[in-house]
Amino acid sequence: MAQVKEFFLPDDLYYDRKEHMWARKEGDRIRVGLDAFGSCVAGTIAYIKFMPIGREVKKGRALGSMEGGKYVGPLKAPVGGKILEFNQQVLDNPKMVSQDHYDNGWFVVLEPSDLEADKADLAHGEEVQPWLAQELEEYEEKDLIKKEEERQCV
Repeated sequence: MAQVKEFFLPDDLYYDRKEHMWARKEGDRIRVGLDAFGSCVAGTIAYIKFMPIGREVKKGRALGSMEGGKYVGPLKAPVGGKILEFNQQVLDNPKMVSQDHYDNGWFVVLEPSDLEADKADLAHGEEVQPWLAQELEEYEEKDLIKKEEERQCV
């Protein structure tokens, strides 16, 4: 597991380096969510909406949208595929995304269209730790995230 300060990112997941979305391979399906760092930067999440089940989404394109204290915008798919299911629990209680990033706070399950190609540029395994450290350093330098002692992220 990668850890930088208070941020934990399981290194068995695949991470979109820009959007902070994660992808977990589960058999022939992919579960998708927002990582702990992305959740912290977004602030308190107040509203989430997903594209309908059956919709094809391309990598880097919106699979839904989210409104948080510091972010309003699309949730971009880390891999392309067809939406098979979405998490009704996070629609009913969006704060769950910030409280349980990798288990109950997931967004959608996809049937991937070209997983091998899509995961080629995602951070995974030993790449996660240095990427996360660099990302946090850049965000702190640009004041895009509160200072460590002011953060209330989980």
